[in-house]
Amino acid sequence: MTLPSNLSDFEGRWSLSRTIHDARAGQVVHAEGEAILRPAEDGLIYDEEVTLRIPGQAEMKGTRCYLWRNARDRIAVHFDDERYFHALKLGHSQSRDHHDCPPDSYDAVYDFTGWPNWSVHWTVSGPRKAYEMKTEYRPR
Repeated sequence: MTLPSNLSDFEGRWSLSRTIHDARAGQVVHAEGEAILRPAEDGLIYDEEVTLRIPGQAEMKGTRCYLWRNARDRIAVHFDDERYFHALKLGHSQSRDHHDCPPDSYDAVYDFTGWPNWSVHWTVSGPRKAYEMKTEYRPR
């Protein structure tokens, strides 16, 4: 099985498909779009643009930006303002991590078993949040 082994394995354009099961709102949200991971001085810049489809609402655009940095056998993911978010471990078929953002809790599972197709599944809980979000990536 081929697995990503370094940061540069993620460089490029990725089609993405996202499903969000929001237990609090009682709805399922879908998003389709693209993520581009491009070189930066100290890693990769992750830029995402999606079209969100929320039941009962007009389609809307959404964007995200993260900084991906080498961290030995991991990739450290930072918010675009440099704050640390979480890490994913390289060379494994799955990688798990946790991010505390009181009062909310975020748990991620990255899955690389179908590399170069891959996914990340987030479970988010807190006083006002209860959702599961799965994003699947495919090279473009």
